[in-house]
Amino acid sequence: MLNRAFKEPADERDFPQPAEREREGNVVQLNAAAEAPPRPAERLPLPALAYALLVFAAGAAAVAWFGPQLDTRDWPGFLVLAVFAVAAGRTRLSIYGETTISIAMVGDFAVAFLFGPAGAVLVAPFAALATDLGSGSRWYKRLFDIGAFSLVNVAAASIAWLLMGERLNASPWIVPIALLVVVAYYLANISLVTVAVSLSTRSSIVSVWREKFEWLIPHYVVFGLLGLALAVAYDAIGFAGILAFVAPPLMMRFSLKQYVDKTAENVEELRNTNRHLQKANQEILHMATELRQTYDGTLEALVSALDARDRETKGHSIRVARYMMEIAFHMGIQPSTDEWVDMQRGALLHDVGKIGVSDTILHKPGPLTDEEWVDMRRHPKIGHDMIKDISFLSGAATIVLAHHERFDGRGYPKGLAQDEIPLGARIFVLADTFDAMTSDRPYRRALTPEVSRDEIIKCSGTQFDPKCVQAFLLAFDKIVAIRMADHDEVTEHHASAAPRQAA
Repeated sequence: MLNRAFKEPADERDFPQPAEREREGNVVQLNAAAEAPPRPAERLPLPALAYALLVFAAGAAAVAWFGPQLDTRDWPGFLVLAVFAVAAGRTRLSIYGETTISIAMVGDFAVAFLFGPAGAVLVAPFAALATDLGSGSRWYKRLFDIGAFSLVNVAAASIAWLLMGERLNASPWIVPIALLVVVAYYLANISLVTVAVSLSTRSSIVSVWREKFEWLIPHYVVFGLLGLALAVAYDAIGFAGILAFVAPPLMMRFSLKQYVDKTAENVEELRNTNRHLQKANQEILHMATELRQTYDGTLEALVSALDARDRETKGHSIRVARYMMEIAFHMGIQPSTDEWVDMQRGALLHDVGKIGVSDTILHKPGPLTDEEWVDMRRHPKIGHDMIKDISFLSGAATIVLAHHERFDGRGYPKGLAQDEIPLGARIFVLADTFDAMTSDRPYRRALTPEVSRDEIIKCSGTQFDPKCVQAFLLAFDKIVAIRMADHDEVTEHHASAAPRQAA
């Protein structure tokens, strides 16, 4: 029993395609998957090829050394058991992939116990060829199997022959001896094959053993003891003993094949179901993406209309949302999470409540009266009440409600302070202030980004959360690039033109 050691050259489907996040400075696309270029087909690594040839050479040397020492007094028995061992190699059975088992080990052990290392080493190359016949294996794999079969069989037979005194001895010690030989056979076989797999796949030896060979130990024990029973039966009653003990391993192989075939059918059904589920999941994700894009497009159209009605600078809400997400990114908010999306939408809809403010107040060119201020300061609550019951906007509603709160507690509508204010609202007020200061107003020209930055630093700890200010400074260059990409239209002054002082 030997396992497939060398993988055939692979194509790019055998390798995972990693995806890397790529941050963009806008509201909708802040991460994108970058596909890695496909890897070319791999050839067998040179160390693996050298190892295969070395194992073959060692096996050939073992055949040349031990083969001539065969005791020819029982040629008929040797030929019958050799034919059985070779034929048993054709019972190879694949177990869920490239690992294979066969009952050839039963014949190998019978020959080893009866004819020693000389008989075992002569049978091994033919058993290896029989096992690989029709498998489509590459030449180096066939050479490796011949060498490995020869080395493993001669090692096991040498230990058995040494412990038994160079002849089969049905003493009480024969079973412990057989178990010791099984251990030696397993260690020799798995060592050779594991190293080959490790070299050919560039994997660690321990991981290869645990994945492919750890579970085979019971099979080795059962097949080894059956081989011993076959040898003892032949030694006691001749060819009739062979017939009596050939049936159990053949029935075992038949039962195992039925079990594996049935399990393989179930596994294939699960794989097909999984493929259908993956396809359905991809379709759902595609639909969700389209729906989200529709939501975002609708929101952007809405806020553009609100900006126009409010005579706000062109693109103000979308631009502020972009600033906000740059700051949020530097505060550790992960793109595409619920918190991230809520911040985006809250920034876009922050002034939706001004729908409930009269045009007379909203467009008044001069200062507002105390009564008008009371009416103006209702807009965060109006906006919150408008969208709080819409499921995909409920998270954004908390930002809309608190977007005029101040870190020192002097904001409105609730006078929240510090961590009482939702993080999105603390970030927003900073982004909104920066956009207001860097925009032209009828009563003043726009401040430079650098002057605006210095003003924000001065207000750290009073109007703004110091942590948000630190993140703003980290994102400053990107925010300036976004600001410079947009060109404001000069508009009429209204109460929300200077967020630090009004609306």
